[in-house]
Amino acid sequence: MIPQQKDKKNKSIYIYILLFILVASVNNKNIYNEKLFPNKLIFKIIGLSYIDSQKLIRDLVDTNSDNIFKINEKKIIEKISENNLVLNFLAKKKYPDEIEIIINKATYVGKIYKNNKLSLIGSNGKLVSDNSNILKDLPYFYGDFKTKEFLKLLSAINKIQLDTKIISSFYFFPSGRWDIKFKDGLLLKLPNKDLMNSLSKLLILKNDQNFKNSKMIDLRIKNIVITND
Repeated sequence: MIPQQKDKKNKSIYIYILLFILVASVNNKNIYNEKLFPNKLIFKIIGLSYIDSQKLIRDLVDTNSDNIFKINEKKIIEKISENNLVLNFLAKKKYPDEIEIIINKATYVGKIYKNNKLSLIGSNGKLVSDNSNILKDLPYFYGDFKTKEFLKLLSAINKIQLDTKIISSFYFFPSGRWDIKFKDGLLLKLPNKDLMNSLSKLLILKNDQNFKNSKMIDLRIKNIVITND
């Protein structure tokens, strides 16, 4: 009988110890959070200039004042995605109090006059104020196009590796199609469907001696090439 009494005594001790740990954990919850996981989050931005990083950090701090366990991930994603300089990003939690955000910055692919001012168009389809003369060679964009339509055109251009440095301007029409004006004077009229196939055909025609002197190539009608020599 003695061993059984000893076992009961040991079980009682274990229960008391467990209760003590639980009570201590509850009572020291605030101390645990304050010492190991501070309420003030630190945001570290990689991929933007110092000034642009500080602007984004201020936006993020305004929407997230709790510790690393209580961050509003939805608001963080929204704030970063709203930034016109961001193409895509990766966010990492670094305990105890840091959020590291690695950003791929959008490149500038064109210029457009919008709301009576000149803006740069990023590879994400968003506009950024033109405060530099460094990008003079970027083509101009004309017309009232949506971001989706712009990105569709940009995707086709990138896939066939068409160098935009030889392009002076893009024109978008309400029918949903584009014209492209090249710096050598050639005007390309594209259909509103199958952009990539039409642009691929252009590369072939530009290397064809029969079209060497053409100032206009019209590909709007499927399987028909119209030119004016």
